[in-house]
Amino acid sequence: MLNRQYVILALLGAALVGCNSDSNSASAGGSTSAGGSTSVGASGGGTSTEQSNSDQTVIIGELSKTLPQALSVAKEAGFNLYIPVAINTGALGSARNNSGSSLASGNNTINIIAYFDETSYSTDEERETARKVVEQKTQRAAKILLHLLTNLPQSTYGTDKSSIAEMMANRQATLMLTANDDANEEMLTKLFITEAHRQGKLQQWIDDSSQPNSNELDASTVDAFLHSSETFANAYPSQFDAVIEEILIGVQTSSNSQQWLVHSQSLMFRELTVEGDCHYMSNFANYCEDLGKHADRDAGFEEILHLVQAQGIAPNPGYKIFQDQFQQRALDLYNQHAAGQHSVWQPTPSSWNDWLSDDIDPEIGPSYSHEYLAAVFEAYMGMWEHRSSGLDSYQAVTRSDMRDDDFEAAFWIENMFHDYLQYTANIDSQGVKTYYENRFPQSDLVPTFHMSKSTHPPLEPYTFKSRWLVNAKIVGDEAINVTANDQDNQIEGNSKNNAIDGKDGTDTFVVAEAFTRCSILHQKHSVTVKCPSTGMDELLNFEKIKFTDRTISLID
Repeated sequence: MLNRQYVILALLGAALVGCNSDSNSASAGGSTSAGGSTSVGASGGGTSTEQSNSDQTVIIGELSKTLPQALSVAKEAGFNLYIPVAINTGALGSARNNSGSSLASGNNTINIIAYFDETSYSTDEERETARKVVEQKTQRAAKILLHLLTNLPQSTYGTDKSSIAEMMANRQATLMLTANDDANEEMLTKLFITEAHRQGKLQQWIDDSSQPNSNELDASTVDAFLHSSETFANAYPSQFDAVIEEILIGVQTSSNSQQWLVHSQSLMFRELTVEGDCHYMSNFANYCEDLGKHADRDAGFEEILHLVQAQGIAPNPGYKIFQDQFQQRALDLYNQHAAGQHSVWQPTPSSWNDWLSDDIDPEIGPSYSHEYLAAVFEAYMGMWEHRSSGLDSYQAVTRSDMRDDDFEAAFWIENMFHDYLQYTANIDSQGVKTYYENRFPQSDLVPTFHMSKSTHPPLEPYTFKSRWLVNAKIVGDEAINVTANDQDNQIEGNSKNNAIDGKDGTDTFVVAEAFTRCSILHQKHSVTVKCPSTGMDELLNFEKIKFTDRTISLID
C-alpha cells in the first residue's frame, strides 16, 4: 500500500459511477445458506423462482474464491471473492426497454467481487471468523441487488425491469467490496494501474501528465510502478496526484478499457451490515467491533442503488422519464435550499460542488440525481427514522413524511421498488445476543429479533428498518427468539432451541430436515418442532411447516 493518503478516492469518484463511496456519512448532515444460490422471479417476492411477464429471473450464484477469466485484472490486483448475479430472460434472450424495443444482447451476468486480506490476522481462528463475516456481507450485497431488480407488478416503472437488469449485465456492471478506506484506495489504485499496464499505456499516460520528475517512476511492471510510487508520492505529492489523475482519466476514456472496471461501484465492508449483527442492531454503537474510521452507518442500499441507477436506469432509453424526473426534482430542491427556501433535501454547497466535479460521463446522469435517489430510498427503507434527518439532511425520514413532504419522490419509489425486502435475511444470532447484553445488561430478557416496529418502551430503533423484512433465517450458534410481522413470513431457525412468533399473516416455518426425522408436539397455544439438526423450536401463530420433503398445515 502507498504510504501517503493521496486523493485517489476523489479522483476515482468520477470514474466509478460518478460518486464517492463515503460522500454521505451520517456525520454529514430468496433463502440461501452460505455458498448457496438464490433465485427470484422478477415478478415475484420472497425466495421462490417465479416467472414475470418477461420470463426473467435474477439468480444469485455461489460465492467463489476464484474469479472468472474476464476479471483477470481484478484477480491480478488481489480480489479473491466472487459472486455472479445472473440474468436469465428465458425465451426472449435479449434486453428490452419499457417501449419493447430491443437492446444489444451480450453478457448476462452482473459481477460482485471482494477482497479479503488473509494476512491481517494472527491466528487461523481469527482469520476464519473474519472470513465468515466478509462472506456474509458479500452475500447480503448480492441480496440487496436482487431486491432492487425484482419486478413490481402493476406499477408505473417497475412492472418489467428486464431492460435494467440486462443493461447492467451488458455493461458488465461490477460491485467491488473492500474492507475500509485504506484498502479501497490500495485496491482501486492497483486496478487502474494494472489496466493501464495491460493496455500498454502506463508509460504514455505518465508522460502525458507532463510532470517534471515523472521519469523517476518505473512503469516496466505494475509492481515496479507501485514500488517506485512510494518514494515519488512522498517527494512530489502534487506531481503524483497529477500522474494518477492522468492514468485514471486515460483508463476511463480509453476505448480499450475493460467495461466492468469503467462501469463499477465501490462499497466498503465497514459501511455494510448483516441483519442482526451488532452494528445493524445498535446503529454502530461503540461496543461493537471496531471497523475503522467513518464506520457510522450502513451504506449498502445507497452504493448498490448507485450501481443500478448508473448502469441500468440512467443510460436506459426506457427509463429516461424516470431518470429525468429525479434529476430535475433534485436540482429544484437544491436550488430552493440554496436560495434560503424550505427544501426537504438540504445538501451542503461543498457536497454539491463535489458532485458536479464528478460528472465526466453524461450518459449516467449528474451525480446529484444519484445522491437524491439514494437519500429518498434509504428513508423509504427506514434507515434514518432513528435520526432527525437522513442523507444530506433529507428531512422526510419516514414513509408518511415522504408522502407529505416529498410526494413526487414517494410516488417514484413506490412505483419502482417493493415496499418489503424481496430476499431472505440471515439473522446473526451472536449480534442479537451482543446487543441485548449491552442494551439490557441487568435484564433476563431472552435476546429477540423483532420484525415489527417498536412502539412501546423500551423503543428499539433497529426495528424501523427490520419491519420491512418478510423472510428470515437465524444463523450462528446462539439461541434467540424471533417475532415476525403481519406479512406472510417464512422463518427458519438454526441448530439451537428458539421461540418464534409468526404474528399475523399466513406464516411458514422452514425446517431443513425431512418430515420423518422430526417430531411435532401440538400444545394449547403453540407447536413444538424437534429435529436432529435444528434443535427444538416453539412456534406461535404459524399456519404451515415446510420440511424438505413436504409441507404440512397447522390449521385444523
